[in-house]
Amino acid sequence: MNKDLTFQFYTAKQKAIIYSIFGVFTLVFCSISLVNHYLFRTYAYDLGIYNNMLYSYSHFSWNYTPIQQPAIANAFADHLEPVFILFAPLYWIFGSYTLLLIQIALLVFGGVGILHFSRLYSKNNTISIFALVQFFGMWGVYSALAFDFHNNVTAAMLVPWILLFALQKNIKPLLACWAMVLLSKENMALYGIFICLGLVIHFYNDRQLRKLFFILFLVSGAYFVFVVKIFIPLFQDPGMTYLYKGMYKALGETPKDFVLNLINRPEYIFSLLFENYSNEQIYNGIKSELHFSVLLSGGVFLFFKPQFLVMLIPIFAQKLFNSDAARWGINYHYSIEFVPVLVIASITFISDWNKTEKFKVRAAACVALVTFIYTIKKIDRRVSIWYDKTNTAFFLQRHYKQENHIKIIRNEMKKLPINNTDAISAQDNLVPHLANRKYIYMYPYTDLAEYIILAPKTSLYPLKDSAYNSNLDTLKQSVYWQNITPTNQEVFVFKRK
Repeated sequence: MNKDLTFQFYTAKQKAIIYSIFGVFTLVFCSISLVNHYLFRTYAYDLGIYNNMLYSYSHFSWNYTPIQQPAIANAFADHLEPVFILFAPLYWIFGSYTLLLIQIALLVFGGVGILHFSRLYSKNNTISIFALVQFFGMWGVYSALAFDFHNNVTAAMLVPWILLFALQKNIKPLLACWAMVLLSKENMALYGIFICLGLVIHFYNDRQLRKLFFILFLVSGAYFVFVVKIFIPLFQDPGMTYLYKGMYKALGETPKDFVLNLINRPEYIFSLLFENYSNEQIYNGIKSELHFSVLLSGGVFLFFKPQFLVMLIPIFAQKLFNSDAARWGINYHYSIEFVPVLVIASITFISDWNKTEKFKVRAAACVALVTFIYTIKKIDRRVSIWYDKTNTAFFLQRHYKQENHIKIIRNEMKKLPINNTDAISAQDNLVPHLANRKYIYMYPYTDLAEYIILAPKTSLYPLKDSAYNSNLDTLKQSVYWQNITPTNQEVFVFKRK
């Protein structure tokens, strides 16, 4: 085994600290993600979609993403994420918890990469331990854990390993990690383009690595264009365009409009990075919160290590130019890509600083401490109007509180008179638990369903209270549906007559 991938360079005391850090943070990660799923705080979009995808692949069939129908008829018309095929066998063992467990394992894996990279680059064991704390203690990790599963995490957790293998000149595992980034999701190939560009700059004086990352830069670009322009359209219905094409209307309706705006109105394009360009005042401050969070978590070092700022160009662009204000801030999984890059920028700057080792250790400790304290503050309170800390605040009792109706729902779900050949339409937060079948739809889509399963005291999305209650009353009186749980007020199961 490569000596740089072991803990043999650490003292017994340092090893104990490292194992404790991994143990404590793994428990914290589990307490967020697994508890949310157990208490029905995971959702059809996106864990339900992905669980159904795993079910299909584990049964050697394509996934026709019934949850997204009629908008999308095949999973490949939405995203290309072939890494799910590799994950699929685990679905037989862990069921609806599979991807959540994989995500936790990926975060731990990314932490190991950060630890090894930091030790190899800094030549200082203590600095590498503080880098690990900074990595595990950053807000992007907790935002991702609190919102289902996403392959952005898969790709982001490979970045530390790519840099580590580059330092070691260990090309084969570097290429394997790079391939996994591309296979994670097509927009991660865009992330990969800029990762490569940053690494071309970072390793500019190393001819071998400069050439390698330039080639990977070209390959990533070609792969991204192929997937978006050729592969995904093959699976789209006639007349359908790329689902995410209209997400950046602020830049212009077409690429030509964007170029013209960039030439004629550069100040407007620049303003989009900071200003709320909608007419809704409730979105004020969301972008500022993102920028402040980045700066306070090691982002200040991006000014001194601009090659790592280059890596984050597509992440800033995807967030801040987006038409959906929910993506501007630090919520959900849209920030995980910042985490490894900010830590790497911090460690490389501190290690290269013309200061004593003692000063560098204190600097690394300060960055880790500030990052973690700020993260706890942001878990407790955010600017975003969509933020509900119940899903994230692992240190609050309410995060673990199991209401009586949740207990009843769980018991009733075990007794459901259905099997995995039945087509069902289920409420948003019930879908991830019932996705182990070919046909699963998100209520209120019921056209092809044989059963409808509802839990009125939980998430009613995408309906409002009034519409939901009106639909429920209609179902109770319908001549087409039979309520087979007439005495239950926590879970309603309707069977098509």
